[in-house]
Amino acid sequence: QMLYVIFSLLGMYVDVEVRTPMGRVDMVMRTATTLYVVELKLNQSAEAAMQQIDLKNYPERFALCGLPVVKVGINFDMERHTLKDWVITN
Repeated sequence: QMLYVIFSLLGMYVDVEVRTPMGRVDMVMRTATTLYVVELKLNQSAEAAMQQIDLKNYPERFALCGLPVVKVGINFDMERHTLKDWVITN
């Protein structure tokens, strides 16, 4: 919820749990120039989040939007209550 609020206040269009043919994307953010597909993990790895994005081909759902799609994998560390790692690719 906090990520939704932060990015919404920054002026981005934000949607959560967006359905695709192969599952649900945790979060999709859109700016005037770019669409971000974000997968969140807890106590796993950002690479595991990125693998899920690729395995379920989440960007395909947004291919006709006319914007470049950037994939973002984020992992949270529950013990430290912070971001542990993240990966960003085109």
